[in-house]
Amino acid sequence: MNKYLLPVALVLVAILLMGFSDSYALNKMNWSARNYEVLSKFIKDYGVGGKYYNKKNPPYVALDWDQTMAHLDCEEATFRHQLWNLKFKLSKDEFKALFKDEINGVKQLNADYKNIKLVDINADIVSAYEFLYDNYEGFGIGKMKIEEIRETPQFKDFITKMPFLYDGYCETSGIEAVYGYPWVLYFLAGHTVEEVQALAKEAITFALNDKLTKVTWKAPCNFACKAGPIDYTYKSGLRVHAEMQDLTESMMRAGIDVYICSASLKQVVQTFGAPGNFGYNIDPNKVIAMELEVKDGKVLPQYKSGWVQTQRMGKVEAIKKVLGHRGDPIFSASDSDGDYEMITEFKGMKLALILNRLKGGPIGQASKLAVEQVKDKTPRFILQGRNENTGLFLPQSETISVGKKEAKLLK
Repeated sequence: MNKYLLPVALVLVAILLMGFSDSYALNKMNWSARNYEVLSKFIKDYGVGGKYYNKKNPPYVALDWDQTMAHLDCEEATFRHQLWNLKFKLSKDEFKALFKDEINGVKQLNADYKNIKLVDINADIVSAYEFLYDNYEGFGIGKMKIEEIRETPQFKDFITKMPFLYDGYCETSGIEAVYGYPWVLYFLAGHTVEEVQALAKEAITFALNDKLTKVTWKAPCNFACKAGPIDYTYKSGLRVHAEMQDLTESMMRAGIDVYICSASLKQVVQTFGAPGNFGYNIDPNKVIAMELEVKDGKVLPQYKSGWVQTQRMGKVEAIKKVLGHRGDPIFSASDSDGDYEMITEFKGMKLALILNRLKGGPIGQASKLAVEQVKDKTPRFILQGRNENTGLFLPQSETISVGKKEAKLLK
């Protein structure tokens, strides 16, 4: 049996052995007692046979994926896997064309990213790619094997500065995620849709088996470059959330349609959630996410014309565009500011689950509301804790941060 299917299989066996009267009863697992009670009642009330179920217009839910349905980010894991294994199909000119020395009038990253000029870090990355392209056998020109190329200063400079620049884009005023989120996807250009799915499956499989820890990539100090040496630290690994697998299974058995709305690339999320892959059972046709143009079966370095970016208010717009004829989603699940509008803007939404990442900002305010509503019979928000060191749910609302031992309720 696929080891990622085990959590769902155990849930189904447990339901049969325990003889639940409702075929769609939620399993207790590591839900907090409060959340288990609220979610169980919610599914019973809005599912088939429930007092709010409408068979003429069955209810649906819209859930975030990264850091909600699973621990950590599958898009970022795929990007790092692509970097580490040099899975690119861009010529040197095509690659260079993806870098701008000025974006919306901004010419450098912010202070947290050393105020590095775009022209300098761009020059370093493009130069490194040209070396790799000419020397790595995987590009069909050079003779160096992947193990050899990874020892070169150009490779180390490349894999460090690419994600550094991506994060810098997202955190720099005037550039931000509206530019950075699509940009990072463009490096998949030249791959077929099937190749993107295969790369995502390979990356997710690797990350699920990798340690949950902090990893630092270092650009070499004794290497001539314009932006200088840079360190880049990230959280490695991925973990499935068995509770979220069970929650979606229970909802689907209860006649509630489950949709995903993610800021990651559609094919990556589809691969993670597809039946038979990693223990989820999400219909690929019910994934709403970022999309690129495809021509002659190959991905282009262009965002899909006429499609919204599925982040912040774009998530609301996308859900309305695809599902507006069915009314509002009755439930959502989230973890960050990128989901805030999705859990607050729909007047018909009855309940929203927040995975507690001890965040401030808008999602932090929603988390505070969840705490204030903890004794309400029908809360609008509920907060679920987990251990960031293991990626596992905790049976409480408090969360243990990476590197910490004590749990906290709010930031």
